[in-house]
Amino acid sequence: MGLNNIFTRDKREKHFFPTYLQQAETAQVAAKYLKELVKSDDPEERRLLSRMIKKQETTGDELLREFYFELNEAFVTPFDREDMNALAMDLDKFLDFINHSAKTILMYNPKRIDKQIREIIDNIHEDASTMIEIFSLMDDLGKNHQQISDLCQKVTLIEHAVDDIYGDYISYLFANEKDEIELLKYKEIAQVIEDTTDRAKEVTTTVKSLIIKES
Repeated sequence: MGLNNIFTRDKREKHFFPTYLQQAETAQVAAKYLKELVKSDDPEERRLLSRMIKKQETTGDELLREFYFELNEAFVTPFDREDMNALAMDLDKFLDFINHSAKTILMYNPKRIDKQIREIIDNIHEDASTMIEIFSLMDDLGKNHQQISDLCQKVTLIEHAVDDIYGDYISYLFANEKDEIELLKYKEIAQVIEDTTDRAKEVTTTVKSLIIKES
């Protein structure tokens, strides 16, 4: 490798990595509030927690705007600009879906929160916690690529587990829920939170693509 290439590689701007980590941390806080929301039977507490989740979503939007500004101003970047943009967008979408989950629960105001819903939301929080681990290692992808790959696989396994929980839950609803309106509420809530774990998997799919390109 020539000296110019070495210089360019060493000078690649790495201040983007803390922004990714902040996005993941913001999602984890939102997911924690979502866990608390589905444990509460108090409508006022649920509304308060939903507002707290919305505040995290607003923080995520600010982080994304700052990221775009930095990306446009940067002379060199750690990865391809298109890939970096995709990763920031995937993280933001994950947070958006956490907020959407809270809004959906408040909007439908179901008579109960079934254990399957709480299980899926526990997995959403686990996804967010795993992303913090991933993005705390991203500033040295060459050294940490195996550990990052293992963490990405963990998110994939979570998504598969949630698919099973969701499928079993929908079958349970159609077999046991006699109130058609409530059935539709539960089904819609389950769909939104299941989709949230899909958004988490999209984040790690982009990360895995970066690992392949950089290896």
